[in-house]
Amino acid sequence: MPSRPRTTLSRAALVAAPLAALTLLAPGAPSAGAASVTTWDKVAQCESSGNWSYYKAGHSYYGGLQFLKSTWDAFGGRQYAQYPHQATKEQQIRIAEKVLATQGQGAWPTCGPAAGLGADPADPYPAEPPAPQSKMTHLTPVGDLTGDGVTDMIAVEVKSGDLYRYSGPSYGGGSRVKVGYGWNAMSGIVGVGDLTGDGVTDVLAVDADNGNLYRYSGPDFKGGGKVQVGTNWDAMTNITGVGDLTGDGKPDLIAVEKTTGDLYRYSGPSYTGGSRMKIGNGWNGMRDIVAAGDLTGDGVTDVLAVDADNGNLYRYSGPNYNGGTKVQIGTNWDAMTNITGIGDVTGDGVPDLLASETATGKLFRYSGPAFAGGSARVQIGTAW
Repeated sequence: MPSRPRTTLSRAALVAAPLAALTLLAPGAPSAGAASVTTWDKVAQCESSGNWSYYKAGHSYYGGLQFLKSTWDAFGGRQYAQYPHQATKEQQIRIAEKVLATQGQGAWPTCGPAAGLGADPADPYPAEPPAPQSKMTHLTPVGDLTGDGVTDMIAVEVKSGDLYRYSGPSYGGGSRVKVGYGWNAMSGIVGVGDLTGDGVTDVLAVDADNGNLYRYSGPDFKGGGKVQVGTNWDAMTNITGVGDLTGDGKPDLIAVEKTTGDLYRYSGPSYTGGSRMKIGNGWNGMRDIVAAGDLTGDGVTDVLAVDADNGNLYRYSGPNYNGGTKVQIGTNWDAMTNITGIGDVTGDGVPDLLASETATGKLFRYSGPAFAGGSARVQIGTAW
C-alpha cells in the first residue's frame, strides 16, 4: 500500500473490506452507482496521494484508486490495460464506477466515506467512449510453424483471452487458427527461440496473478505443457527476446525493472535472477521495446523502442543497448501499438516490423531498416 498522509486507514480495514471483495453488499446496505470526477479525485488523493500511475513492486494495489488486480480483471479493466496503473484516469474511474454500483462506497472502506462517495450521484462521464479499437494484443513472432518458410505470429484476443496463430506474410484473419485459451491472465509474452531442442520456437509468459515466468512449447503452446522457469517477473516490464548475446547457444532476454528503470540481460534457458546482468539505466521512459533483428550488419540483434515523452522511435545496438548507441529512426510512433519485430517477410533480406494504429485498429507492415511511415508502410489488416 502507498503511504497515506491524509488518512488513518488501518491495515485491518483493508483485510476486512478489500477492494477485490466481489461479494455484493448485504441486503439493505447503502449503495451508490456514480460519482463526479471531483469526488473520485478526492478518493484518489486519499488512496494514493492522487497518483493515478501508482505502482510499487511487491504491493497488491495499483493505480490512483488502488485496485487489486483481481478486481480490475473482474470488472472489465483489461479492455483498457493489463494493470490499473497502466490505464488512464478516465478508464480507472469507469471501472471504479462499476465497483461502486456493485459494492457501494465500502469498497474503499475509509477513503470512500471520507470523500463523500456514497452521497454523490453525479455521472462522471455521461457519454460512453468508443469501444477500444485494439482487438488483439501480445503480437508475438514464433518462427515458421506451418512449414511455408514465413514467420508465423501468435496473438491474444482481448475480449476472449483466446490465443490465435496467424500465418504470414499477410497475417490476415482468414489464416488464423485458435491454439489456446485463458491467455488474458498472462503478460510479457515473448518468443525466445528453441529452448527444448525440438526445433520449434518456445514462448515465455508471465502469470499476472503470481508473477511466475512460464515456458510454453510450440507449436500449440498448450497450458498443459507449461514449465515454470522463474519468479517475481511481475517486477519487470518490456520483456524482449534478443537471441544469443552470450555465445552459449541459448537465447537471452532483456527486461526493464519497473521501480528503477534499469535494463537487465537474462541468460537462458532458465532466466533466473542469478543469471541477470545490468546493462543499462533510464529505460522506464521507453515503451514498446522490441527485437528487430540485425539492422547494422554486426551479427547482433538490434532493439527498437519508443520514447514515451516524444513518440520518437530509436534503434539501440547490442549487446549492451546503451544510450550512446541509440539512433532516432522515426517519429509519431506513440500513435501505434502492438509494435512487433517479425523478421524478413518481404524477401529483401532486411527485418520488417508490424504495428497497429491505436485510433483505427489497422495493422501495418513497415520495411527495415528505416521503418518509415507514410506511403512506405503497407496496410495488411483491420480490427487489430
